[in-house]
Amino acid sequence: MEIDIRLKEWYGWKNYKVENFDVWFNGYILNDSLINFFKRGLELLNNKSTKEHSFDDWVRGARGNFSIIITNKEELFCAVDRIRSIPLFYTINSKKISVGNYIPNIDKNIIINSESYDQQAALEISMSTYTIGKKTLHPKLYQLCSGELLITREGKTKIRTYYQYSPWKTNERSKPTLKKELTEVSRQVLKDMVENANGGQIVVPLSAGNDSRFIVSGLRELGVKNVFCFSYGLNNNFEVETAEKIAKRLGYPWLHIPLSIKSQGQSFKESEFDDFCNFADTLSNSPILIDYSAVKKIKESGKISKDAIFVNGSTGDFITGGHLLPDSVANDNEIKDYLIQSIIEKHYSLWSCLKTTNNINSIVSELEKIINKIISDNALSWSNFAEIGESMEWSGRQSKMISTTQRSYEFHGYSWRLPMWDPLYMDFWESVPKQHKLRQSLYVETLHENNWGGVWNDISVNNFKIASNNVKLVRNFVKIFFVLFGKEAWHKFDKRAFSYFIDDTAATAIVPYRDVFFDKCGARDRNSWIVKKYLSEKGIDIEKIRT
Repeated sequence: MEIDIRLKEWYGWKNYKVENFDVWFNGYILNDSLINFFKRGLELLNNKSTKEHSFDDWVRGARGNFSIIITNKEELFCAVDRIRSIPLFYTINSKKISVGNYIPNIDKNIIINSESYDQQAALEISMSTYTIGKKTLHPKLYQLCSGELLITREGKTKIRTYYQYSPWKTNERSKPTLKKELTEVSRQVLKDMVENANGGQIVVPLSAGNDSRFIVSGLRELGVKNVFCFSYGLNNNFEVETAEKIAKRLGYPWLHIPLSIKSQGQSFKESEFDDFCNFADTLSNSPILIDYSAVKKIKESGKISKDAIFVNGSTGDFITGGHLLPDSVANDNEIKDYLIQSIIEKHYSLWSCLKTTNNINSIVSELEKIINKIISDNALSWSNFAEIGESMEWSGRQSKMISTTQRSYEFHGYSWRLPMWDPLYMDFWESVPKQHKLRQSLYVETLHENNWGGVWNDISVNNFKIASNNVKLVRNFVKIFFVLFGKEAWHKFDKRAFSYFIDDTAATAIVPYRDVFFDKCGARDRNSWIVKKYLSEKGIDIEKIRT
């Protein structure tokens, strides 16, 4: 089989010549040098008797976020990390396998238009922002999913899952013991990250939530000084006000990057933004736009180092139990329906008009394949429904959508770290019993009891308020007239008339206000409009996806 590598050496991708192999790598490893990590992989590939599970063990043991390709033109190894933070794509037939990091480079025939796209993939993206499994909008282009590797040896190609987030693998212990362990592992992942940064400036996008506060307060606890914080969004928004208090108390420099509907609209019309969208395009998920302009502006401000390392709190709310389904029903049929319905409502409801019976059945069919495989492969029962849901979100929304946030940093020339996706942290939370993760009880209690940096007990968390007083006044006035029409009518009008101005990131400016106000398809939030624009630019009309 011909092995064809189509790598674009950009935005962190580098080529290394090691012995008679070519190695392409992007990312970072915390627990080994890159050369040692590469050589271990070469040893496995060079040994014809190496068992496939040895490759699993090698990649699974790496702490970090990365993608890697190793080949000598006769053999091929590719892998993405546990969360697919840096995507890889491939096409394959009986004679040739092509692998790349940039879709236009892989095959000149990988062109999407109104007639050639995969309709199931388009439906999944339009309803959730991302595809299910390996599929992309092109019927013959695939992606490695979170925790997957690809091996071509002796003319045969296999794709293996070397890691699956498995929160059913719990280890019972008392809550005080868990709090002690959480404190220790939190210190460790932050300490190792700082050592890996080797004195480089750490830049933290600071919000009003728990997770970025955990990062900056932990850095202060460790005595790290070279830290810069910034927040972005509409003037007077609650995220900015809270973040400023946190940074001031910790003694870290902080900057507000103001965004507005006008400035975002202008930014999204620039040719540089088109370049970003092309770079970030995976044909399997829409882009994340909330911080694109903010990173661009902080770069232009000259306030941070050219070699700064961005560290965000992604994705603490998920891994610490914030998305965990509580017990609600008893028998297996009810549990199955409860799990699937919860997934549909949370992740596949971007457009009300797309939630037809046929469309939902099509999504449910794909979800059931994943559920059944998880149950079969891990000998689970429906009593594990909440943990199954967590594992599905890990391989779906978290790895396909949320991890895409990192593209903004790369595009503007910066490296990044994700301590809350550190394998040590993942392994810990995977082991925590459900009752201690529900409503993030273990996480939140530990943060407040430790009170690192003194920023936990008297500075509010996510105290939402509408930023603009004018919008508040008009909204409250108009609301009076809906007393006679009921709450449902008000909520529909409120979303069409005011959501555009309430979005603190102003990213809804990706489309004109008139599109939102006259919406008849039932957009849920900014992501609905980002998805619609993303697909429309490929000649795909979401309303024609309906079946």
